[in-house]
Amino acid sequence: MLEFAKDPKFWEKVRTSDDYKRLRDDLKEEYDKHNTEPPRPRSASEILKNQDHGTYFRNINQLEYTALMALIYPDEEKYYNQLVDVIWAYLNEYTWAPLGHYNEYYNRTPADYDPGLLDIFACSVGFSMAEIKHLFKDKFPKLLVDRMTAEIRRRTIEPYVERNFFWEKHNNNWTAVCVGSVGAVLMYEAPDLYYKYQERLHKSMECYLASYKDDGMCVEGTAYWGFGFGFFCNYAMLEREFTNGEVDWFKKDKIKAISKYIQKMYIQPEVVASYSDCNFKEVYWYGLPHMLSTVYPGEIEKLPMLNVNLLSYVHFTFGLRCILYFNPENVATKLENCTYYAENCSYFTKRTDSYGFTCKGGDNGESHNHRDVGSFIFARNNKSYICDLGYPGPTAKTPDYHGGSRYKYFNPSSFSHNIPFFGENQGQEGCSKEPVSADYDKKTDSVTMNLEVAYCVEGLERYKRTFYFADDEILMHDKFKADKGIKITERFVTTTKPRVKGNTVALDDVHIVGSDNSTLKIAEVPYSAQFPDENGSFDQICYCLDFVLNEGEKDFKLKIIAGKK
Repeated sequence: MLEFAKDPKFWEKVRTSDDYKRLRDDLKEEYDKHNTEPPRPRSASEILKNQDHGTYFRNINQLEYTALMALIYPDEEKYYNQLVDVIWAYLNEYTWAPLGHYNEYYNRTPADYDPGLLDIFACSVGFSMAEIKHLFKDKFPKLLVDRMTAEIRRRTIEPYVERNFFWEKHNNNWTAVCVGSVGAVLMYEAPDLYYKYQERLHKSMECYLASYKDDGMCVEGTAYWGFGFGFFCNYAMLEREFTNGEVDWFKKDKIKAISKYIQKMYIQPEVVASYSDCNFKEVYWYGLPHMLSTVYPGEIEKLPMLNVNLLSYVHFTFGLRCILYFNPENVATKLENCTYYAENCSYFTKRTDSYGFTCKGGDNGESHNHRDVGSFIFARNNKSYICDLGYPGPTAKTPDYHGGSRYKYFNPSSFSHNIPFFGENQGQEGCSKEPVSADYDKKTDSVTMNLEVAYCVEGLERYKRTFYFADDEILMHDKFKADKGIKITERFVTTTKPRVKGNTVALDDVHIVGSDNSTLKIAEVPYSAQFPDENGSFDQICYCLDFVLNEGEKDFKLKIIAGKK
């Protein structure tokens, strides 16, 4: 399998062609960043104190980037020798899982040694090891190949054969990552076992695909589409080759729809929708659309390169395929204007020459959920002005972020999203999980959502939000039917320092005008960002534009003007 990845002429082209310069530069940047010290397994002190996070992910990065450098530059002994050392360090690791997952997903402590505890990282490391062995086995010493074979079997194959895991029946990215990785390992290392467990693998993958509806939208967000669906596609491509086309997931209409998800999330050439635990300039597996273009020729939209490191993904399998499938003809310099409406998941995207816009209905029971039903994002000039703050950086590593205390944090709470709240603090916290549809009217070019079910506010009978679109402006109109005493505050969040005059806010050349029946208040609120600022800090400030409706008012309009006033 993947025999074309062994072709020296291909790697010579990668090494010398200007078409691959961006990828070479990004790879070298990541390699230099993560190879500041020699490879080593986590120390006893790090294990016993459960302080292995930094070392663990440095090791994964060293494995990925050193292996890629050794493929591109086979005559440079430095990379080959370093790869041998980092693999050896990994073979001596305590476990291939990060210790935080011992407790979070298996209720274990670091003292509960279990080399067969399979999580998303242990599985993906097994996948990486099997693929690196496949590509380098003719060059590696026999001792190293034998040890890799034994450890892959002990840490990946035997646990899967001998146990059952919770993620086999889940319907989020974990299932795709774990099952896809294990399935790939079986195809590489134990073909007989692949056929024995093929039905089990397929049932699990069907569980993962059930998380998508027919419109192909990923409610987990862009990052998890790239992560989960990326592993699914890596597995599905290998399986199609391994079975000589007998198993071909890509013939399914639903897979084609999921494959087109990412083009609906770009709202500017360097801005993607940051719904859920994602970010403005989300680092997804960039090579995935290129790979999918080989499966669906002419049907995958050409997309720009984001202004981020395209190889900053901690999985060898992604980095490898980013290089293998990269095609400069699939790179766009601009985005085409579009209107996308995803009926099943109630997502809407619109791009004009002046702006990019997206809004969502959905529900508050989504995987990696934020309290954001009815929210929207507005971007212009490659910048998000009305924002979804997305993933909260280091805050997401705290023990309770993915548990019952999730919404005490600002980023996932309703108070960081572009939706109203009632009284002093009645948002969507503790609300119903009933889905909200976003209905698009093509004739009037408008989107309408009935949002009252997203709130548990006594006395709120109806709440309808409608967006009307023109080429260079958007009108949002909210209508409420509620008890007279309910105080309504319309909140809009930005990371751009506002210039304010009355009820008009200037954000660079974007102007936001609130209706006269409200009073504008600006609140500076700290939030945790995914990427550090120029000072290296993840703790940053956003500005909450709060239009407080006058007493008794039940109608609010907001005009967003792009490039003029």
